Amino acid sequence: MRTLFFGAGPLGSVYAHLLHEAGSDVTVLARGERHDWLKENGLVLVNEMTGQRNSSRVNVVSELKPDDQYDLVIVLIRKNKLLPVFEILAASRGVKNILFMGNNALGFEVYLKRLPVEKVLFGFPGAGGGIREHVVHYCDREKPKGKRRAVTIGEVDGFSKERTLAVKSLFESAGIPVELTRDIDGWLKYHAALVLPLAGALYKHDCDNYQASKDKQTLRSAVRAAKEGGRVLRALGFRKRQPFAFNMFYWLPEFIIIMSVKRLLESKFAEVAFSMHAEAARDEIKSLAHEFRELTAKTSVDTPNIDTLRIYIV
Repeated sequence: MRTLFFGAGPLGSVYAHLLHEAGSDVTVLARGERHDWLKENGLVLVNEMTGQRNSSRVNVVSELKPDDQYDLVIVLIRKNKLLPVFEILAASRGVKNILFMGNNALGFEVYLKRLPVEKVLFGFPGAGGGIREHVVHYCDREKPKGKRRAVTIGEVDGFSKERTLAVKSLFESAGIPVELTRDIDGWLKYHAALVLPLAGALYKHDCDNYQASKDKQTLRSAVRAAKEGGRVLRALGFRKRQPFAFNMFYWLPEFIIIMSVKRLLESKFAEVAFSMHAEAARDEIKSLAHEFRELTAKTSVDTPNIDTLRIYIV
């Protein structure tokens, strides 16, 4: 499967590297200084869980031409930066399938107005990280010897197709687990309900996850805000809480969930996957918060904790 990563940010770089090392036909689209640096140095990555430094010489291009042939384009660009990307993809006759991976709380209308539904599918990465001086610092597992965090993928209509399974096989060929969901829209909404309170807690402490882990009042607000977000989504008809771990916010006593979130924020994984991203992507998180506020406005659910943490985001 000939694959183009549209965007050479931290996660596009991580997955391009892993697929390239596994023998896949991979190209990365980068621009400006990032393109020039990659042309000269290749992808350079540091696994923050192990300290291991890796590099790979993937093919790098600066544009996607209308007649370029790709079986799959994986777009790892923030939703609030996608409008010019839509135009390029719409003109790309040689692209067969497009996988958008990223935060999105408002569904797929904006995508499907510009691209044919038969070309697109959606997902979310399992890895996290950031870039410092063009070197990618990342985590794709919570412990040095733990299992890689899975990529989540789903079709708009919820039914797996031949191409869905082909994309799944592509990632798995590089040792990247894949979870298929029949409701990728709901999955992304619940993910937003969880990530926004954590982002608010991080921004309150200038993206220092270790300091945020010590703030008991804010931890309590974050846990309660996530539950409020879940109630908003259930009021809108999204009954299946996902990922499954989100149910723990409802099934377990609050003090246990607070301790779990505290331990998570004390981790190296949170430093790299959460704090680095939150610091670099304030515009994306702000946009996501506005999207979730639109959902909340359609319900009568009270959200005092969401409102308290939102002030640190917007």
